[in-house]
Amino acid sequence: MARTFCLLIGLTQALFCSDLFWFSYKIVTVNGLVVYEQKNIAPVMIPYEGKAQKLCSIELSNTQNLPKEQFLRKHFDDILPCFYQLSSHLLAWDDQYLKHGNDRIELVIEPVRFTVDFKDEFATINAIR
Repeated sequence: MARTFCLLIGLTQALFCSDLFWFSYKIVTVNGLVVYEQKNIAPVMIPYEGKAQKLCSIELSNTQNLPKEQFLRKHFDDILPCFYQLSSHLLAWDDQYLKHGNDRIELVIEPVRFTVDFKDEFATINAIR
């Protein structure tokens, strides 16, 4: 029973959400040191129709033929700069007490749907809105 259920979930993901993904990111630094980082890439479970907006083309190729989600997770830091231009929030605090300073910076990139296409040696990332 459990095996059938797992196969059903895998088949559903392969049929309906193989090319559309969610992306979100959050990082918090205190005094220049990273204290929290949250990286999210997940397949979209509900089909969505929207307009594609090209974000960037980067030099990445999937030569090992990994599943797209696994490949994207592996190269998260390479594709991160493509999403900076989207809905980003930067919060900064700087407290000074006599001779002691304390700063805290938070960068949040709101969740966005995106697709990735591999052609030749490049990956093209499109935001879906």
